[in-house]
Amino acid sequence: MPPIEPTAPVVSPGFLLLIPLQLDRDVADLPAMAGIEPHPPGWTAARAAAFDQAAAHLLGRQFLRQGRIRRQPLGRIALSTQAAGQPGAGDVTLVTHSAGVALWEVWLPAPAQPLDAGRWIGWLDPDAAEGIVAPAWAVLSGLGSALGAEPTWPGLCFPHIVLRAPDMPLATLLETEAEALVRLLMLDRSAVALKPEIVAATLEADHCARQDGMTLLARRAALDIHARQRARAFPDADGQPAQSALPFIITVETLILERAALSRLYDRLVRAAPQSVDSLLALKRDVYGALEEYYGATLAGSRFSDSVSATGEALLGITDLYEALMERLDGLSFEITTRYQNRMTLLQFWLTIVFGATEIGFIASSIATWHYRAELGAVLAWTVGAAVVSGVALVIILRRWTR
Repeated sequence: MPPIEPTAPVVSPGFLLLIPLQLDRDVADLPAMAGIEPHPPGWTAARAAAFDQAAAHLLGRQFLRQGRIRRQPLGRIALSTQAAGQPGAGDVTLVTHSAGVALWEVWLPAPAQPLDAGRWIGWLDPDAAEGIVAPAWAVLSGLGSALGAEPTWPGLCFPHIVLRAPDMPLATLLETEAEALVRLLMLDRSAVALKPEIVAATLEADHCARQDGMTLLARRAALDIHARQRARAFPDADGQPAQSALPFIITVETLILERAALSRLYDRLVRAAPQSVDSLLALKRDVYGALEEYYGATLAGSRFSDSVSATGEALLGITDLYEALMERLDGLSFEITTRYQNRMTLLQFWLTIVFGATEIGFIASSIATWHYRAELGAVLAWTVGAAVVSGVALVIILRRWTR
């Protein structure tokens, strides 16, 4: 009798697509768009209450009162192509930050199904028409254009994968699916197996403090897993993410906004070409003002958020981007100082010419007055002539010294 292959465990997956966009203006009211249906009655209020509760616990009420981050539910979209077990609809929310950056948040819950990392990775391919990113992007790109957002690319999508396994402990799930989960986190489509030490090291970087829970963060995706009794709350009656998933979701969203804010500032410094000291000072003032908003995007809450933020800032290149921005600001400060010194040197140069020529003109007028006591024209000619000649001579001499 051939050996019986073990069946994959059944889990409830959900996919949160986070797509950054550049949006310079505040959006008071989102326009109605074809293909977007309103949420069921009470859905928006329930979702806002859940996120506010999680954000208040994670970030503090003071952070929320500052109003730097704003969440605006837009509606529900239907996916144009659906495979068996694929999410049939997604809930769209626009998340904006006062630093002038924003992101689309698309929550796509799927029915319970056997864990299939390779299949889900295919769904998350932004170029696959049969996936879940391209159909969502087809709607969001049109809405972004209506809002006046700068064009972007669906490949910037950062998937946040939420898995709930109610019928087994996490240790049992990892015994058979550890490599599959790591491949899902890395969005690895290769058929070659991962090294066991890579799998072990990835799973060691767990930020979840709860029993039978695991939260992992990588450069291209995030993965949130809960098993046993904690999984029973997913999904809820309205298909929203469980309360246990919200802290990690909020932290990852804030990290992506943080990176977008820094990238926006860096691009501005790279592209800016001020011609005067005053314009340089205005640019530096604006950048420092925007940096204050960036500081408002960083997390300073629970130990969980500190741990995820430290890891995410390194993985997502936020630390390197911040250091590059600081170097650019140092270069801007040096250019301001250099231009100011050049301006003062030039001012001193011309003051030396003016006062030197004036002094020589006074001396010439004194001598001319002694020789031409009754001829005012001759005295003026000597005075003006001596001042002009001495001024030209000083210009020639001082220019040689200042080269």
